[in-house]
Amino acid sequence: MKKALFLLIFPVLTVSILAEDFKFPNRNLYIEGTAEIAAHQAFFMGNFKMEASALGFTVVEDKEEAAYTFRFADQSYDDDWDPSIKFIILISLILNEGERELLSFGWPYAELDDMYEYNQYVFFRAVVLIPGISEDDFTGLVMEDNTWRDKWLYFRASFDYPIVFNVLKGDGLYDGVAVYSGDIRNPAWVNILDHKINALPGLTAGVEVQFLSFVSLEVNFQLGLGDTTKTRFTELNMSAGAQLKFPFKLFGNFMIEPYGAFVYPIAKSSEFKKFPMFLLGGGVQVCVKGGKSGAFFVDVNYIFPLPVGNLGEVITYNPFAAEPVLGVVKPDEIHYNRFSIGIGVGYKFGLLNRK
Repeated sequence: MKKALFLLIFPVLTVSILAEDFKFPNRNLYIEGTAEIAAHQAFFMGNFKMEASALGFTVVEDKEEAAYTFRFADQSYDDDWDPSIKFIILISLILNEGERELLSFGWPYAELDDMYEYNQYVFFRAVVLIPGISEDDFTGLVMEDNTWRDKWLYFRASFDYPIVFNVLKGDGLYDGVAVYSGDIRNPAWVNILDHKINALPGLTAGVEVQFLSFVSLEVNFQLGLGDTTKTRFTELNMSAGAQLKFPFKLFGNFMIEPYGAFVYPIAKSSEFKKFPMFLLGGGVQVCVKGGKSGAFFVDVNYIFPLPVGNLGEVITYNPFAAEPVLGVVKPDEIHYNRFSIGIGVGYKFGLLNRK
């Protein structure tokens, strides 16, 4: 971001002034600031007060009670070298006695969320020059590394456990719930069917591109073990999918990504006579920092066929049609409405920092 080009540090005018010369202790600090956008002013005021308290300062409401003022001014900015930069925050440290400016510098940034990583450092750069306060007061101060959630590219792998619901429809069934032989008005034989609810494990591998700090797109391949209409492992279900995600980077070690999902079935069980051409849905990924370049996550989702007309139903063959001793078992097809609730756990590894 070429921050060095904007670092305008003026000579420290009073570094030799002793702390006991002041009316108030150096640990009393007054913070004031302005911003073109009200949300930015509230963000920086709250964060700088938090950083001051964490580092042992007493933030006072009356300027007259403090020896120093920490002042900021946030404004829009155009950078010819880096068009992504939109704002700059100007920082000043003021000696209240005589209103003398001890230090001033600017820090450019692209989005407000970017400053979560740098607020502590910006504050430290200013107040460390207060007489009587040295680098030793900040031993152990480490800038939090949040680059794990700001990568251009992620590779994802997860273990999934979808619960698939096939809800029986009454189309052609005796009394809406049973297959039969003979006349539907007076059947010679009936067998009552039920809804099918199955949970079978699967795997997902994918690639995610975070093209904006708050939007990313993932494409993936999903493999399900066994068919999802009865519990067996003789066949595989395969699908291609896409997820449009909206990362919320609210805390340093956490990220929440709600998303919309699209699924295109590639291979399905031979039990299905008809299966939806594609499925829609959504979910959320809760990510926890897992090293400098990746994250562990839990994924919860809800997937369903497009609920228009009969597009959302699946059709299977009548499982009793091949039983000659029963005669002709009707109907030929069994209709279900289908949806799934899934949970998965996995890890994604990132490459190429966005900043």
